[in-house]
Amino acid sequence: MPETIHTTVYRLDELSAAAKQQARAWFREGCLDDCWFEFVYDDFERICAILGVELDTRTVRPYGGGQRRKPSIWFSGFWSQGDGACFEGRYNYARDAVRRIREYAPTDSELHQIAEELQATQRL
Repeated sequence: MPETIHTTVYRLDELSAAAKQQARAWFREGCLDDCWFEFVYDDFERICAILGVELDTRTVRPYGGGQRRKPSIWFSGFWSQGDGACFEGRYNYARDAVRRIREYAPTDSELHQIAEELQATQRL
């Protein structure tokens, strides 16, 4: 059976000082979690393309309907050591990856080392 729910909404300037503080704390703790990693994913996708990592994709259904493909990147856990960011994909040698990764991220020495080690692996 359908039910109508009425919610009273206040503007920030209508709240008491204590209510403003509580609203800000609620917003900081929960409302910004959805997309903070969006640009991290974009950066990771670019780095993968430079290094020769082809990310697998999965089908997602946007709220407006239809479907699209999204790279298989996700977070795992965070309650024990070893949890963190994960991805699925394949690696193929990428010519000139070391130079290109140094151009893309000139100060990221750890990323430079990853590119160099991938290149060295191809020589074995």
